[in-house]
Amino acid sequence: MKMNKRVLKVAVISALTVAFAVPAFANPFTDVPAKHWSYDAVNKLAQAGIVDGYGDGTFKGDKTITRYEMAQIVAKAMTKSMNSAQQASVDKLAREFAIELGTLGVKVDGIQNQIDNMVKISGDGRLQYTNAGDVIGDKMDLRARVAFDGKVNDNLKFNTRLSGTFNPSDADNHNVAAHLDTANVSFNALGLTNTVGRQDVTLGSGILFDDTLNGLATQAGALKLFAGKTTGGATPVQDLSNPTATVAERMYGAEYGVNLLGAKVTADYVKIGDNKAYAINGSAPITKGIIAQADYVKNDTNDASATAVGVKFKNLGLTVTHRDADAGVYNPYSTSDVIALPTDVAIKGMEYQFDKNLGKNAALNVKYQDFDNMSARTSAAVNVKF
Repeated sequence: MKMNKRVLKVAVISALTVAFAVPAFANPFTDVPAKHWSYDAVNKLAQAGIVDGYGDGTFKGDKTITRYEMAQIVAKAMTKSMNSAQQASVDKLAREFAIELGTLGVKVDGIQNQIDNMVKISGDGRLQYTNAGDVIGDKMDLRARVAFDGKVNDNLKFNTRLSGTFNPSDADNHNVAAHLDTANVSFNALGLTNTVGRQDVTLGSGILFDDTLNGLATQAGALKLFAGKTTGGATPVQDLSNPTATVAERMYGAEYGVNLLGAKVTADYVKIGDNKAYAINGSAPITKGIIAQADYVKNDTNDASATAVGVKFKNLGLTVTHRDADAGVYNPYSTSDVIALPTDVAIKGMEYQFDKNLGKNAALNVKYQDFDNMSARTSAAVNVKF
């Protein structure tokens, strides 16, 4: 079997795209204005030997620096012994650059609670190419997501995530499609950790259920329970084998995870509409950097089952998996990462996945599937986080 040569081309192009895109996320902090009082304060601390220096060993008072760089200087000063006047100056600097110090893991007395209570903004972007000749052929899409996490009080937190997709390869869908991915609150009650609202749910390795739920999730120790309604199934980009899966259904699920003799084992159950299925998956180290993985899925509704056995080579970023699945064992909510596993035909064959860190917060994922009863499928995706 030979991997589709187009994958290599796409991987190279994707890597170059990220190489040029990542610097835009590298320095999120603005410059400290040239006449800002902090320069004079740091100069005085430098003269007193409190600040070790900046860059080549000296504080360059004539050079405008970023708030992040200033925070690094303040963090060093906070570790030194000082008189009361110098301590007051450092405390004032620490309050000014408290947020930046927080990114360095430096806690500032009296400021940390304010930082903890601030809304945290994060996000990710994904450029993905998929070739699935048996369904829709070549497809390229760009997805961007922004998440907002914050505290209402000490026992009530919220999460909201917005997602937008753009499919330049789709002649009928050139506009950006934006929607609300998640919107939920979480709290502790009766010894349980609870999340209510629209939320991501992944059972086991994701082949049993990997989608979004409108409802309730609760956790007690290693046991998780889910109840609610699905949000309509996978999108056409995710679920290549069933692009019209858009009907929301009742969903109940459970998951229990344990460590057993060095192996991580997870047992899962899900009921979606009239469809009932359970799964068990586990992973265990064979030797340093090599991990064995296995999955078993059984659909009680139609007596269909599936197995997957694989090996992950962490140092190489390579995972090799053999899959054998009956027709109908999976449901439209088993998106399984980049390429969804088919829901309507029996499959048997090999799956190869390559993961590579391209730099800080940037990763490349390439997957190739060669199964019976369907054409070989390939994908390449670049993911960037901020």
